[in-house]
Amino acid sequence: MATAGQASDGQTVASRRDPALQALVDQVVADPNPNPGVFLLARRGSDDRFGAAGVADRSAGTPMTPDLKFRTGSVTKTFTATVVLQLVAERRLRLDDTVQSLLPDQVRTDNALSGAPVTVRQLLNHSSGLYDYVEGLLPHFRGLDQYWPRDQLISIGLAQPRYFPAPGSRFRYSNTNYLLLDLIVERITDRDLRTNLERRIFAPLGLRDTSYPLAQTTIDGAHVHGYADVSLLLPNAPDATRFDVTPFSPSEAGASGAVVSTAADIARFYRALLQGRLLPRDMLHRMLTDTIPTTGSAPPAVAYGLGIYVYATGCGRAYGHGGSAPGYLTYALNSRDGRDQLVAHTNWNSFTGNGIDEDFWDAFQQGYCGKRGWRPSASDSKD
Repeated sequence: MATAGQASDGQTVASRRDPALQALVDQVVADPNPNPGVFLLARRGSDDRFGAAGVADRSAGTPMTPDLKFRTGSVTKTFTATVVLQLVAERRLRLDDTVQSLLPDQVRTDNALSGAPVTVRQLLNHSSGLYDYVEGLLPHFRGLDQYWPRDQLISIGLAQPRYFPAPGSRFRYSNTNYLLLDLIVERITDRDLRTNLERRIFAPLGLRDTSYPLAQTTIDGAHVHGYADVSLLLPNAPDATRFDVTPFSPSEAGASGAVVSTAADIARFYRALLQGRLLPRDMLHRMLTDTIPTTGSAPPAVAYGLGIYVYATGCGRAYGHGGSAPGYLTYALNSRDGRDQLVAHTNWNSFTGNGIDEDFWDAFQQGYCGKRGWRPSASDSKD
């Protein structure tokens, strides 16, 4: 069996099923793991290989394949950050500009922006200290398909005290940062983020299967169905531990996680980014090296740049992002030159804090390093 991917020149290429990758994904869907389906898509230059197991749709029995669309979750942040850094390169914005000067209407004496100034750089690298609005959503939840206005989500994030008072002093992941960046992009360009993404990234790279459906609860075209443990939200739901949450509104994530894409499009985006097709060389260098240690984060993450994670793997340093959306979990790892890539995806994610099953965790890490195996070690990490 083969599926379609895109080479670096944009042409469609055949992706071959790889026995080693297949063995990894077979383990992920094996009982007692809750994952309905999973795939790994690995690219080494122009060579595309994959492993896929389980189902993309439990009701229809549709097999999981890497050419289906899915919600990418926080992989979206690298897209958003790229637009922001393009504006910096165009001298329409500076990394040291403060949120307070760019968004004065968001500053109030009773919210978190009344403290020390927060810069664009600190929003990008999650060192602002601002509270993550996602942690405060539960009291406002009314249904899977409810629309979440951006202003409401920002207000939830700013209503709580900062995690720490001194911005820039340490890392603390917060989706509130990227909703503020969304608002900054809109103010500077007089266009919403969707228009900027389409004009600056999707169209130039030919990402025909990538979209930003902020208010649309359905996914157009052939797609993966997402499943989650909704016991906390919908305790009376049938099969609550693997409930179909595909219609969960992406407005809940916005600029921090609403992009829908495919494995081939994600790989194409990161290859173009890392090969300098989206940012000038100096700006790309800043994106990857203006980092803060991700203290307390699960390996392989060791640092966070301007919208991108730095991973220490057993076969060298990698760059990319993870993405968690209701019912979907994705990881994208890439070598510095974008030549070696892995996109891993499973269509199960927990609302209840049960964590990621270790087989998927191991699979994407082993899949990236291939036959060399996964042996995380500080001494093995190299640029």
